[in-house]
Amino acid sequence: MLRGSGLKRRKLSDQVVDRIKHWLMTERMQPGDRLPQEKELMSLLGVSRGTIREALKALEVQGVVRVATGRFGGAVVAEVGYETAANLLGNYFYFKKLLAKEIYEFRQLIEPEMAAEVVGRLAETDFRRLEELIESCACVEDTPDARRRQRLDELEFHNVLAACCPNPLFSFACQFVNKVLADQVVYKRMYLDRQEHIDRENHAAHSELLEAYRAGDRDRVHQSMSRHMRQCSCHVADLEAIVETRFLGDARAISDSGFLR
Repeated sequence: MLRGSGLKRRKLSDQVVDRIKHWLMTERMQPGDRLPQEKELMSLLGVSRGTIREALKALEVQGVVRVATGRFGGAVVAEVGYETAANLLGNYFYFKKLLAKEIYEFRQLIEPEMAAEVVGRLAETDFRRLEELIESCACVEDTPDARRRQRLDELEFHNVLAACCPNPLFSFACQFVNKVLADQVVYKRMYLDRQEHIDRENHAAHSELLEAYRAGDRDRVHQSMSRHMRQCSCHVADLEAIVETRFLGDARAISDSGFLR
């Protein structure tokens, strides 16, 4: 039950947020269910209208509720979407320098397990999407825009698999890591230098995975993804070194031009 006793020490609105979350869980509230009205929440929790509104605003920012105004307004339970959760988690890593080695240490652990869980769960529409992505990454035009799209489509292949994974932790973790890598592809411009050996190995790995999924072979999927992640780890580390060298060259050019003086 929502009761106001024990709301001490921490910021009051933060405590109200925790109490409402606990209540949502214990009452098994589902997306679309309505919370008590503002006056009832004030009475139940023994706090002011301002504190209730601050807490509901915090819950809305977190994606836990939607708050509407007007005669039929109020707070309604919302389902936290992937984008909201990923963006919030992304803020944590915003000022942390994630290295390719660290990303792939994690990816090598979870991606093969996620991939194996997906065996037997792909619909024909998923197979068609995987085939489209493999085809789009073959014989790509040698331009920066085309190579950028190619690298993002290669990651999207893995997102399609992750979205079909029944384990929500594997699914979220793999999609989030792919988001981090996609951001690095764009931010560090890791597509500027054409790497044909990477193109060939990614195409071969994705084709092998698709064939293993079609056959429903869990062991083969796990082995193929493990091998693919090991290859990717080496390639991304090499690309990262190339990018750092290019950035140093750009910085020297700017310095020599007097732009930063």
